[in-house]
Amino acid sequence: MQAAHSEALDAPGRQAALDAPGRQEALDAPGRQAALDAPGRQAALDAPGRQAALDAPGRQAALDALRGLAVLGMVLSGSIGFGPHLPGWMYHAQVPPPLFRFAGANALPGLTWVDLVFPAFLFAMGAAIPLAARGQGVLQGAWTAVRRGALLLGFALFVEHMKAARISSTPEPWAQGLSLLAFVFLGLMLVRATPLGLRLAAFAGGAALLALLPFADGQGFKPQRQDIILVVLANMALFGGLLWWATRRWPMARWAVCLGVVAVMLSPPEAWTRAWLDATPAGWAYRFVFLKYLLVVVPGLWLGEVLARAPEPAPAARHAALAGLALALVVLNLVGLYTRATGWNALLSTLGLAAGCGLLRGAGGGAGWLAPAWRLASLLMLVGLFIEPLQGGIRKDPSTFSYQLVGAGCAVLLLVALQGLQGSRVQAFLAFLAGQGRNPLLAYVAGSLCVLPLLHLSGLHAAWAGLNTGWFTALLKGLLFTGAVAALTACANRYRWVWRS
Repeated sequence: MQAAHSEALDAPGRQAALDAPGRQEALDAPGRQAALDAPGRQAALDAPGRQAALDAPGRQAALDALRGLAVLGMVLSGSIGFGPHLPGWMYHAQVPPPLFRFAGANALPGLTWVDLVFPAFLFAMGAAIPLAARGQGVLQGAWTAVRRGALLLGFALFVEHMKAARISSTPEPWAQGLSLLAFVFLGLMLVRATPLGLRLAAFAGGAALLALLPFADGQGFKPQRQDIILVVLANMALFGGLLWWATRRWPMARWAVCLGVVAVMLSPPEAWTRAWLDATPAGWAYRFVFLKYLLVVVPGLWLGEVLARAPEPAPAARHAALAGLALALVVLNLVGLYTRATGWNALLSTLGLAAGCGLLRGAGGGAGWLAPAWRLASLLMLVGLFIEPLQGGIRKDPSTFSYQLVGAGCAVLLLVALQGLQGSRVQAFLAFLAGQGRNPLLAYVAGSLCVLPLLHLSGLHAAWAGLNTGWFTALLKGLLFTGAVAALTACANRYRWVWRS
């Protein structure tokens, strides 16, 4: 019965576009995991020749880079060629090639890099909440959580309705043009420097589009037509923010809430708590099953508090070694869980995590927040791996508790790696990732509301879609599309066209 409840949430991994291998038209790919803006998004490093820096002193570059990595991973996973050419680990583990069919509760267990982008972004959202709350009072912080949740929910509705494939069943130039217009409207709504009159005009124009367009099915605006990823993020922004403010003096209470969510979801059909799974004022906006992603957000809240008070780690050779170890552990788990070598994976992960603790021993204050972050990653990974056999093995769809814990643990390891590589030869690449992470709302929708319409209107779409004749062209197809989204985001950053929630 839990699987039935989970399937409604886990639609992001198997959206309608899964039914056809050539389904990139609306970027509704199974790999399209996203995560969006969070309060206090942490800023990127500057590098010569990169995007102009935003005025955001005290931001954590590594957290921005993690968010940027997740966004670009989402774009890439949704735009590569779908067919028999690429290996199964280039897609969601539960919707493998060549058929890309989701088997529901009977889906095979496993984990791929595509499955990690969503928890990575959720974790970054949670970590940003305490950082953004500095200087805020309780009422102001609670209002911020409510406002951000409502804005992301409206964003989920507007973005999905404004895709050309939703506007017209055979997207014509006028439908592509309306998608581009919607993209401009969103920018005017969300860029803080927009004059009030222009912003109000953009909101009015967007509302008029939703009210007047019949859309492809002729049924007009429907709240059930929504971007499920953004709906989940809206719930996490709301409940994660309120939970942090309610427990900021009693952080252990957050873990008690997580245990309560798990208990409700595991309760038998006759239990009185089972009714909570179906209770909702509006099923398109909230379902109890969404709350299981607090298992990712709550660890982020804890680490965000550490980031707010701990010093920045000083560059050191041992930190670079720790970064390499963190990346190796992420790759190990992707390989071990995908190939189902679960016992060896748990053993080697335990040894690797212990080795990381050894590297940090004696580092003193120079390690900054890396030491508590590594301990958090160790806790999440070990618990997640040892409960992995439960619920039929780790799966994103329908998601298991081990998926949430291992996903959060891998997000922490990636954050440690990105911090440990600061000041290295890949500094410019880290600055590039952080720039993408400063503007995730724009990067999330740029593909479907800007790049795809431009490809259609310019006549280049057929050539781009035809890049699916072999493994190289299937990968090139995604890289070109992702590069276009990244370039657009970088250009927006340069001109300070940053979308804020």
